[in-house]
Amino acid sequence: MPTTHPSSSTQPPSPTESLPSTSPAPPARRRRTRRPLVAAVRLRLWQAMHDAAPQGEQGVYLDPADLPPVDTVDWGERQRDAYASPEMETFRAALRLGELSVRDSILDDLATFHAISADEARDTCLGWEQLSVEEWTRSGASDSDVGRVAFYRTTQSWSFDLSWWAYLQAEGRADASNVMALRFAQQHAPGRRHLDFGSGIGITSQLFARSGWTSTSADLSSTLLDFARHRHTRRDETITHLDLHDRGLPAGAYDVVTAIDTLAHVPDVYETCRQLHAALGPDGVLVANFDIRAPAAGTAWHLYTDALRPLFELRRAGFVPIGPVGYGLTGYRKVRAHGVRHAARTVRAWAVLVSPARRLVRTVSQPALRELARAVRRRRYVDA
Repeated sequence: MPTTHPSSSTQPPSPTESLPSTSPAPPARRRRTRRPLVAAVRLRLWQAMHDAAPQGEQGVYLDPADLPPVDTVDWGERQRDAYASPEMETFRAALRLGELSVRDSILDDLATFHAISADEARDTCLGWEQLSVEEWTRSGASDSDVGRVAFYRTTQSWSFDLSWWAYLQAEGRADASNVMALRFAQQHAPGRRHLDFGSGIGITSQLFARSGWTSTSADLSSTLLDFARHRHTRRDETITHLDLHDRGLPAGAYDVVTAIDTLAHVPDVYETCRQLHAALGPDGVLVANFDIRAPAAGTAWHLYTDALRPLFELRRAGFVPIGPVGYGLTGYRKVRAHGVRHAARTVRAWAVLVSPARRLVRTVSQPALRELARAVRRRRYVDA
């Protein structure tokens, strides 16, 4: 299923050590011993703040050509490492056409496919969300699963969104989620067979394929798969395309599955994660997140306003966390989804994530977390 993203202009701080701090830096030795714990606490705090006050509509995209140089002061360690990595150069190369710049390549892909001018492509990228709202309404997607599937099968707006989002990543205007996912997979996956679930326009598959993996782009959207084939053909990429409307996932065929900004659009998270579990081989890795949003016309395709229930369903399907990836992504290891150990893990996840006691704690703490989130965002805007 295709994906949408936090706005680069309104996104809260990256969870990878980027929350502001007013305390002085500790001595070098003390910092080395405390840094993992501090990073873990900041990550948990960021996640709790985001869940308490999720982003609403994205609004109009920014154009890097109209902005001053990127300010990297608030970048977390993972974003810095990803942006300076060889994998980021591979990511940019996957976006470029011949000698064209990343920007010109993105716009040429869209203009050629949609039979419009480059200027029209740029304007549609910036205002894609309103176009998507109109497509959603015409499809009756809020009324039934049939309407929702019709939206994904026919959407044109998301090719503009996903293309511009990739451009923003290449320019350092958005977290390098694709690169972070690849770097994590290279460390933890047992093999080099990759599936991008909810592949959109196929950029993640390009990055993996150019890094020595075999890759499959799988999506429910026929229009996005058509645009992905268009892009891949123009770049002579060897990537398999799988239409999820017509075919299921093969069993045990992959060593890593990426589902970046995808699972928040899935109505049955447990069943979907069971399918991903079956598609992975032994000790396979899932890299995923839940991009929750506040209800609004421009977030209608985000089906969850709270990440805890879908996260529990993912764990119940047979995944245990390995660790944070960056951009709010988490890496999970496939484990046996039956037996006493799995039952114990499921009970523990239920207690931590969705039990009545957990809901009570969440209800009590949310007002304070919402105010903290607003304060952090206000401070970020003032500093900017």
